[in-house]
Amino acid sequence: MFYNEPLEISTAVWIKMLQDKEVTTENDLKILKLVYESKNHEIRASEIASRLNIPHHGPINLQISRFSKRVIHNTGVQPPLRKDGKPRWWHVPFLGYEKSGRFPWIMRPELVIACEEIFGQNDTEFVYSVEVSREDVSSLTEGTVRQVFVNHYERNRRARRICINHCGSKCVVCGFDFEKTYEPIGKDKIHIHHLVPLSEIQKEYEVDPIRDLRPVCPNCHFIIHSKREPFTIEEVRRMMLGK
Repeated sequence: MFYNEPLEISTAVWIKMLQDKEVTTENDLKILKLVYESKNHEIRASEIASRLNIPHHGPINLQISRFSKRVIHNTGVQPPLRKDGKPRWWHVPFLGYEKSGRFPWIMRPELVIACEEIFGQNDTEFVYSVEVSREDVSSLTEGTVRQVFVNHYERNRRARRICINHCGSKCVVCGFDFEKTYEPIGKDKIHIHHLVPLSEIQKEYEVDPIRDLRPVCPNCHFIIHSKREPFTIEEVRRMMLGK
């Protein structure tokens, strides 16, 4: 089961909660920073305990429960509830799921953005990039590892955030909205397309998030880059309309 219930706490409110020492203690911040810096902002309580040299994950669960109660007390927001009507406290800052007896936490998107403000940017994780496969590699038989070559160019998360704030997080080509379809886990799950490909620039440059970037879904992004000189957004829109 995937726990994906919405919570009426905005990024601005999360920032306020994180900055309020009566709500968020130093120990809370240590835990939240570990979650934020994890790949896809996902980690288990047992992994957090291990990194903090705590022998069992119970104290981590208790710490998050207490933190969540203070957040709810100070915001007055309805927390996610269990079937028996009791609050599911861990679900205040996190989404989550159960797999093989383990229970990973995924930081809520609004809290991720708040943590960017508190802890600073973390460009090493959760960066959407275009995967480019080499066409001239030797053919591979089924079941072998597919070899992929990727030219990496730094994607600035703040530029991404400015682009989304200006353009929204719907695909500018087809209008697909991840959050509308998948609820909280889909918030801001969108690729950011460089109108002038970084691979053509071949050097660092100061990106203008409003002029140079556009939000596009993975499907449309894949089509845009389906030829050496990428299709324009308008060309892909015309394809969809059959014109």
